[in-house]
Amino acid sequence: MCEEILLALTRQVAGVRLVWSTDWLTHDRAVQELAAGRLDTDCGYYRTAKREARILYSRRAVIRMETVLAVRTNDPAAIATFDELRAALADGHDTILVNAGSAFLDRLHRAGIEDRNIDAWAAHSDTNLRKLMSGRGRFFIFRNPGLTEVIQSNGWDGRIRILPQPLAVEDQYMVFSRHLDPEVRERLEAGLDRLAADGTLERIARRHAGRAPGL
Repeated sequence: MCEEILLALTRQVAGVRLVWSTDWLTHDRAVQELAAGRLDTDCGYYRTAKREARILYSRRAVIRMETVLAVRTNDPAAIATFDELRAALADGHDTILVNAGSAFLDRLHRAGIEDRNIDAWAAHSDTNLRKLMSGRGRFFIFRNPGLTEVIQSNGWDGRIRILPQPLAVEDQYMVFSRHLDPEVRERLEAGLDRLAADGTLERIARRHAGRAPGL
């Protein structure tokens, strides 16, 4: 989805050449590259104070995401809030899996979930889902759109289910390097406004079973 947004934005803002990663990077690694000026922009970031100290966020959110939990299909869990998740992990016997470098780790900490209940070693969703299926964790926290596509593309529909109630619904943003020319950044901000006004952001989101911000 982010690749589509970035390509639409470059078509909208004529004459601007942007550098973004076409290889998969953890957000922590991408933030390092943005902070160093080796990347100009990236897409799909929740706001965190730690990141805002190093990079710039777009004024307009570009994607609305649900924070969801995955469990094994035979797990009877019915978690609807972070408080319920914290209670389910309180006895110390269960673990929640989270991708390394993910903003979800900060969100779990803010919910009062301790590191002893968190496994944040694996960087990829498919790795964590394999760990989930093998019993090396009870929950996996991720986002939708995104998680459903990973499960379906690997043929794991019969082994993993996504709990129906999202823990949160939050917006994600474009981010920019502080090294990017401010005039170029303003042109990109204006381009994002036009993509929202003409329905492009909404169409991209709906192609991935998601929603644009404000919908």
